[in-house]
Amino acid sequence: MFDIGILMDSIELIDFRSDSTISIIKCLQNKSNIKLINPESIYRDSSNVYGTVYDVEINSIRKSEYTLHKKKNINLNKFDCIFFRKDPPVDCNYISLLQILKQLEYQNTLILNSPDSLIRFNEKILGHELSHPKIPTVIGSSFKKIKALLDNHKEIVLKPMNMMAGKGIVKLKNSKDSIKKINEYLEKYKIIIAQKYLDEIKNGDTRIIIYDGIIHDKVMIRYPSKGEFRANLACGGSYKIKEIDKSCLPLMTEIASFLKYHGIFFAGIDMIGKYVTEINITSPTGLQQIGKGLPNKISNKLLQKIRMFHEYTK
Repeated sequence: MFDIGILMDSIELIDFRSDSTISIIKCLQNKSNIKLINPESIYRDSSNVYGTVYDVEINSIRKSEYTLHKKKNINLNKFDCIFFRKDPPVDCNYISLLQILKQLEYQNTLILNSPDSLIRFNEKILGHELSHPKIPTVIGSSFKKIKALLDNHKEIVLKPMNMMAGKGIVKLKNSKDSIKKINEYLEKYKIIIAQKYLDEIKNGDTRIIIYDGIIHDKVMIRYPSKGEFRANLACGGSYKIKEIDKSCLPLMTEIASFLKYHGIFFAGIDMIGKYVTEINITSPTGLQQIGKGLPNKISNKLLQKIRMFHEYTK
């Protein structure tokens, strides 16, 4: 059995009925030794990286029941794999934690998703870069360019660079107070992403799961609630599970290859119409909603990945 460390935010704050990490732990716990790593406890000395860990057992997802015991501080290179599932915001503390964890990779500890890639790629920018076609977009802090985008398309969305679940995203129409609103947004978030508003959102946005280069055949279509343009479930959106639209498979195949090459084991791709809007690589969700054995498939693939890694590195 492998020793796997799950690095996630406090389990006490997790919604068990919808959280993907919980469903993966549930599938793994009879096949491996699973421990939770407290991200706030992690530190490095001149040679090693340490952290506080707990043995964890998920007793019931439906009842949100779990057991934590055997708290101790250990050298994190004892793990065969660390599964990184910490939620954004991807701020200075988040990046610093990843930079500390990179030391473990030099000691043959497998970390998924790769800290190098989590540091290198912004989820929203990566979606824009890999989308074909691309949404008309401005990335930066140039009021002039953002206002020109608004003048050209009449309606845009403004997004913070480092948040999740639709937080901070606003829709802006060209009006007499749009100058004030853009300036206020830039004052709050500094560097932002501005994009043409996609009216196709009325037909929902699509969450596609890719793991170890595999494109899952079922997708989650999320729909905005009444009076809302964001389809995120955290913003009150509803969803349906459907077969993946085969017309997007050539693009998804390109993205899957890119992600696997860069050590991104598990990702959630978001599409509105024919556009990729975001590629979630920090802590993608949707496994429990999509169901159909997906958490177990990802868990088994993770174990296979660990086994192959250690066979190769020994």
